[in-house]
Amino acid sequence: MAAKAGRYRIGVDLGGTKLAVGVVDSGGKIVGEAVTYDHKGLGEEEVLRRIERNVDDALAAAGVARSDVKGVGVLFPGHIRWPEGVTLTSSNLAGFKGFPLRERTEALLGIPCLADNDANAQTLGEFRYGAGVGIDPMVFVTVSTGIGGGIIIDGKPYRGFTGTAGEFGHMIVDASGGQRCTCGNEGCLMGAASGLAIPEAARRTADKLAAAGSCADLPAGCEDYSALDGALLASGCADGNELCRAVVEEFARYLGIGMYNIFQMLNPGAVVLGGGLLNLPEFFFETAVATCYALAGGMMYDRMEIKRGLLGVRAGVLGAASLFEA
Repeated sequence: MAAKAGRYRIGVDLGGTKLAVGVVDSGGKIVGEAVTYDHKGLGEEEVLRRIERNVDDALAAAGVARSDVKGVGVLFPGHIRWPEGVTLTSSNLAGFKGFPLRERTEALLGIPCLADNDANAQTLGEFRYGAGVGIDPMVFVTVSTGIGGGIIIDGKPYRGFTGTAGEFGHMIVDASGGQRCTCGNEGCLMGAASGLAIPEAARRTADKLAAAGSCADLPAGCEDYSALDGALLASGCADGNELCRAVVEEFARYLGIGMYNIFQMLNPGAVVLGGGLLNLPEFFFETAVATCYALAGGMMYDRMEIKRGLLGVRAGVLGAASLFEA
């Protein structure tokens, strides 16, 4: 039976190291996909050709023709102007400053295209198909190598004036803490509680523990602060490592402060958390939640839910495909 024209959408999750493409049906099911890791360091046009290759491979896996596709949504790992789809900045890809990503992808594939910030699209994915279903307004925060997020209001992403709303990683959570962010400011949430912040946070915490006469040893399997990452933090906590636990507790408090700020600014029905650092021990999530609620106190008249995301690595592809429903 011939496929119904426009029944399918394509989601392109363009990251710094991974390029995932999925063909998504009208029910939100990924029916064909292609994932590669060979675009890092390439120029804009070469990356576009990798996108086209993965699109064709995903379509072949799904048994779907380009003519059966309603549209292609592309996630971009950085700031991008909406709805023009012109890239502004990216710390994860070479070039891509002032690049007409939407226009060039649409011309290459011959399919209508929309391009958005990666966290905005992940937010839309969780709202359409994940932990945020039925919750409006909703906020999504991804806590991973960096920290980003997105906002849903009246069923649609709120992108702000130029498309850069939802950069929760750059809210100041500790102006006097000395944590320098990649943006150059001190005290940003991303500079205080992201994967990028782990080595410096561990050094700082080790000094405090040593001054207090407590154990400040690195976890087993880690010989240098620069090698410490989320997985080693988690294993160190499981082994009872005092330094790892202290770092995770600090990160959780900062995340809780961030969510409290989101509550006060936006008063959403829920904050949905995603990203790799959600794989830290359960007390990370619990402490962050408890910190937020304690700060809000009696000011939170209707309880804001704080939930884990449900889509994981599928949030990007499903969110990108959802751009044609938003």
